[in-house]
Amino acid sequence: MKKTRGFTIIELMLTVAVLAVLLGIGIPSFRNLIQNNRATAIANDIVGTLQTARSEAIKRRSPITVCRRNAAGSACENGTNWAAGWLMLQGATVLKVWDAAAGEPVVTGPAGGIVFQSDGTASATGEFQVQTSSGSTAVQRCVGVAGLGRVSTKTGACS
Repeated sequence: MKKTRGFTIIELMLTVAVLAVLLGIGIPSFRNLIQNNRATAIANDIVGTLQTARSEAIKRRSPITVCRRNAAGSACENGTNWAAGWLMLQGATVLKVWDAAAGEPVVTGPAGGIVFQSDGTASATGEFQVQTSSGSTAVQRCVGVAGLGRVSTKTGACS
């Protein structure tokens, strides 16, 4: 008698059904993980920018501005949509440019930007809201700047 090797059609169909159930459970939570990581990464970029600007203001003993960038990345542009990127200025000199956030995130911030004085204080307080999606699956991060120049983050919407 000849011995056959392999899977029967029933075994194969059962394996495919189990795999489909596991993927149906895993993919939605994986999407939330990606959105959460995207929001956290952009919020961390903003925190790093603000901390660098404060440090540069103290080091250079000169006001440093963090503002929404224009399309060319050469000057500030008023507006609250910071998804196009931002830049750091000393007077009219561009010190560093951050490019647009990849993907879907919506980044909103102060229309006039944040100015750090030579003593490390901020000329005005402000909040940056990072949101990666809309509806019930929205992932939000809030980055705040206090008057003394302290930068803080929290999960959820800005107050």
